[in-house]
Amino acid sequence: MTSVPSLVALTGGSGFLGSHIADALLAAGHRVRVAVRTTSNLQWLADKAVETVVVDLADTDACVEFLRGTSSLVHCAGVVSGPNENSYQRGNVLPTVNLVSAAKKVWQDDATFILISSLAAHGPGSLDKPALEDDPCRPITAYGRSKRDAEKVLLEAEVEYRRVILRPPSLYGPRDREFLPLLKAATMGWTVRLGNRMTGLSLVDGRDAAAATLALLKTATASGIYFISDRQLGYTWREVQTALGTAVGRTVRRVDVPLGALRVAAGLTGLLGREASLLLNPDRMRDIDTEGWVCDGSRLTRDTGFVARHTAASGFTDTLAFYRKQGWL
Repeated sequence: MTSVPSLVALTGGSGFLGSHIADALLAAGHRVRVAVRTTSNLQWLADKAVETVVVDLADTDACVEFLRGTSSLVHCAGVVSGPNENSYQRGNVLPTVNLVSAAKKVWQDDATFILISSLAAHGPGSLDKPALEDDPCRPITAYGRSKRDAEKVLLEAEVEYRRVILRPPSLYGPRDREFLPLLKAATMGWTVRLGNRMTGLSLVDGRDAAAATLALLKTATASGIYFISDRQLGYTWREVQTALGTAVGRTVRRVDVPLGALRVAAGLTGLLGREASLLLNPDRMRDIDTEGWVCDGSRLTRDTGFVARHTAASGFTDTLAFYRKQGWL
């Protein structure tokens, strides 16, 4: 008798990382139910064998119906940019509260809840002292605090199902628009270093983050918090510059922009009444004015066998090819 593939619930599946997670789940033989909004752009899910359901994650009853019949959940949806602390709490903590509660009502003990969190929940880590899972959390941004709070909701819940948290660092890759300005500038032969404090950062291709999520789902003994890093623990600015040059096939020169100049630009943006860009909002300024964003993913490899397929150079090369194919460059 042939067994029926397990049904995995996925939030945020229409986005950059979430759509790669959907691909990984489908390739592994799972059925996938994706929570979407009425306004969601479904281009990355088009022609894929997923079930899409319009769900208000602020509605507990809707979350119960969304999870009914599933064996696992990958909660990838969230708010990455907002005007104030409350907006992050509403977008990242409240849905987690509702999904944790809903899962308790409908799941058996052998189910799995995977929360996609962020290195921001931990706070900065340097090349000399990368972030580790057992470190105390010291988030420095409203976004990071909301991701930490969402983690606490899951870890402190009185439930029997397995709970896993994945904390990616900076993500890039095909389908991502966040790195488009960086790669576009590199094709013209230049890149920018913002501020002078940050010495290193970890980078992970979204396809590798999706593969790590699948590895955690498949490894029944994995639980708790995991960082992920690629085949290089972290990158200096010079190494990022070199990886960009490899991707675009030319020498890439760097322009250093002092943090003071960024603060002036942020102030002018406010004075002119324009909405602050992702680069100039207060959270992003705090991200820049720190020693680094480096994390150690060795626990993930040790517990699941996961090894990233991409380095920054190979991942940037694939991402650039994708941008060109889409007509974004």
